[in-house]
Amino acid sequence: MRRLIALLLCLLLFCGLTGFLQQSEASATAPNGAAAPEPVKETAPSPAVADASQMTTVKEVVEEGMVPVTGDQLFDGGYPVKAESSSSMFRITESILHVADGKLSATIVMSGKSYLYIYPGTAMEAATADEHAWIPYFENGEGAHCFTIPVEALDTGVPCAAFSRNKELWYDRTLLFRADSLPSDAFQKDFFVTPESLMLPDGDYLIEVSLSGGSGRAKVESPTVMHVKDGSCTAEIVWGSKNYDYMKVEGEKFLPISGEGNSRFEIPVRCFDRAVSVIADTVAMSEPHEIEYCLLFNSESIQSIKAETALYELNPVYARNYRVELQKDGTALLTLGEKDRYLLINRDAEVLSTNLTETLPVILVPAEHVYAASSSVPDLFLHCDAMDSLRFTGTNAASWHVAELQDAMNEERLLYAGKYSAPDYELLLEENCDLVIENTMILHNPEAREKLETLGIPVLIEYSSYEPHPLGRVEWIRLYGLLTGHRNEADRFFEEQQDILEKYSDHEPTGKTVAFFHLTENGTAVVRKSADYVTRMIEFAGGESPFHELPGDDSALSTVSIGMESFYEQARDADVLIYNSTITGDLKTIGDLLEKSSLFSDFRAVRTGEVWCTGQSMFQQSSLTAEMIADLHSILSGEADERDELTWLHRVK
Repeated sequence: MRRLIALLLCLLLFCGLTGFLQQSEASATAPNGAAAPEPVKETAPSPAVADASQMTTVKEVVEEGMVPVTGDQLFDGGYPVKAESSSSMFRITESILHVADGKLSATIVMSGKSYLYIYPGTAMEAATADEHAWIPYFENGEGAHCFTIPVEALDTGVPCAAFSRNKELWYDRTLLFRADSLPSDAFQKDFFVTPESLMLPDGDYLIEVSLSGGSGRAKVESPTVMHVKDGSCTAEIVWGSKNYDYMKVEGEKFLPISGEGNSRFEIPVRCFDRAVSVIADTVAMSEPHEIEYCLLFNSESIQSIKAETALYELNPVYARNYRVELQKDGTALLTLGEKDRYLLINRDAEVLSTNLTETLPVILVPAEHVYAASSSVPDLFLHCDAMDSLRFTGTNAASWHVAELQDAMNEERLLYAGKYSAPDYELLLEENCDLVIENTMILHNPEAREKLETLGIPVLIEYSSYEPHPLGRVEWIRLYGLLTGHRNEADRFFEEQQDILEKYSDHEPTGKTVAFFHLTENGTAVVRKSADYVTRMIEFAGGESPFHELPGDDSALSTVSIGMESFYEQARDADVLIYNSTITGDLKTIGDLLEKSSLFSDFRAVRTGEVWCTGQSMFQQSSLTAEMIADLHSILSGEADERDELTWLHRVK
């Protein structure tokens, strides 16, 4: 009898010790060191194993190129980790990775309650294993089924058998815990290729970037521009559409860095050669959706680009007649107007050959000894500090009304090389001109363009006069900044002009009308069309044009000539008259205006003294368009006399 009692006591002691050990093991794998809830033990599983006909479609979870990441490559701690399953029936809603002394385990939260046990192996191994090797579920605070399982490595398939309560069968599953979903500070410092490990000096670079994830249809531009400063690295991610309104990288939110064109973001780059998980929110659907993607930056593709020769994507904010698209080989494709295309190549690039060089004219950047036949271009060079790149002009010294350009010609830093239709070819060749910038007038003289191109000098036609938005003309300075290696100066000046425009665009319309015009020698009036940039400037300043019924208002030209009778009918009651002096000369007094036509004595603006005249440099200084809007606003608001001097306009006495 005593022996029987002793045997029973030993059996009870063994069972108690086994339970204690199981509880201790569960506690050791609980998230963040907290004691795990008591595992739930149910009826022991049957040894039956599901065959292929009893399973749903099996998905391959391990992607090509994945390299296993083991526990000794990570810092100890608990990290949220993305877990994927080979079966849609085994859905994991949340998972935490535990790292301790080089060992990995994960606590997974299931979407349902149909699985009772998990075994770290195959279904056949689970069916024949001792029941103590089966991992039972426990419930979290929300009552969801959870399992804590061992993980051999990240980015590799983890075999896992799962026992279904309903089917009473063991099912084969493969789990994948993604290393790219971990925060960068989870990895040992020597694990990644980083800007520090590459010892990249401060500067701009080109780097190839690849995108995976989502539906597979999304694209990003590659190569892209990468910036390194003070050991930190950022990359410009340009999507293939304009429908992304923000990105998230390791929980930090990033907004687009430009408002027009395809969505562009500047995000941190903390490692290379391994996929990094990001989120991009798209508004292309009926409702915004956050979509998970992976970006991989290829360290072997990094190319240093000197600041003065950097090529980059350029999608203008206001300008509609140019764009620059970066190509995979580090060149850039420049499109002007609807069809003019050029290939931009860094002058100092090691590889100057591309298949496009055979079909497109090539412009070397930074451009040197430029001939600006268009009189509106040199002023933009002046304001982006690129005068060293400008050598020739199509405007003679006597015709310049910009002091800095007059000085440049007097000092022979700027040379007259003939008008646009008859350039001095010999001088251009002798001085090694490698770029000619013409306006659209050259289209009426194709022989001049053909001669220049035959001599090996690329001819770029600027379409700034076709820009409907006032700042669209000014934004051509950004293209010239790219071509001359003065990106920062060009962007800085353009942003200053934007700030001026924004200051006045918030004002309410004044209700006043402004007639902008000049008279020809035969007595007709030349006025601006409704879509012209001068008319838009008047609108931004708070006024409106009185010319609403103009012949040919829908043509490409910016002006239209009308008879004096029609001009009288539409402009007689205008609140302000502005005479364009750039064509037929300045007005000094009202008498000068009346000499042109006695009809002006009936005009309201003449009677009230609101007659103004432009300076003769107006079309030679398109850079100061925003200042013109400021002048117009001062006149319309009655504040003009309070200013010492307007920039563009003066009152006719």
